[in-house]
Amino acid sequence: MNKTLVYLFDDFSGLGEGFVRENFIDLPFFRQERCDRYRRDSDKRACIISYRLLEKGLREQYGLEASGEFIYSKYGKPYLKDHPDVFFNMSHCKSGVTCAVADIEVGVDIQDIRPFSIDIAKRVCSESELRELCVSGDPARLFCKIWTEKESYAKAEGISVYSVLKRDLPGSPAAYRETADYCMTLRCRGETGGAGDTGAGEAAAAGNPGAAGNTGDAGTTDCRIIRVYSSSLVPDG
Repeated sequence: MNKTLVYLFDDFSGLGEGFVRENFIDLPFFRQERCDRYRRDSDKRACIISYRLLEKGLREQYGLEASGEFIYSKYGKPYLKDHPDVFFNMSHCKSGVTCAVADIEVGVDIQDIRPFSIDIAKRVCSESELRELCVSGDPARLFCKIWTEKESYAKAEGISVYSVLKRDLPGSPAAYRETADYCMTLRCRGETGGAGDTGAGEAAAAGNPGAAGNTGDAGTTDCRIIRVYSSSLVPDG
């Protein structure tokens, strides 16, 4: 059975104003360069947190250190150069940061729920998805869910997100979580599933996690969401 852990950070209240400045110096140089490309502090903060989640996932699940630079697919998906049998994926938005670490190809996406636009939906959604949106009592939330499904599917399959626009996707997500502010979807390559929100958090690839709840049925994938808090973002040592 394949194992997938999704580490999720969505409580920024415990982070001090100096979080970016204090944690930037501990990042490896290639991650510092990535962080420096962001202009907003909120994005710099998410860049740091996502890497911390990756470190946590690799250490806890595989006994590995997140050392060495990433290598990238032609669509920009990162991989661990020294550990080709360990997979990961990251995503962040204003409301949360997530990182999945797995034994198989994985894709995760988290998005803020934003005001609904039918014009954007027509460029993204299939005919059946548009029909669902037209009768939905909360089209903004439903569209966010649809988008995270498409983005995570494309990441897991290693294809361009443009290739899944206006298409119905096969199978179902391995895990899904939503709050008042965001939607998050996890997909595993070639897997169908249905693991819902376990009330926990995020997985990494390359402390005080909340208790994991019901993992649901994710086909041949054992999937858990593990919620991570600010106290466990500080690297060991």
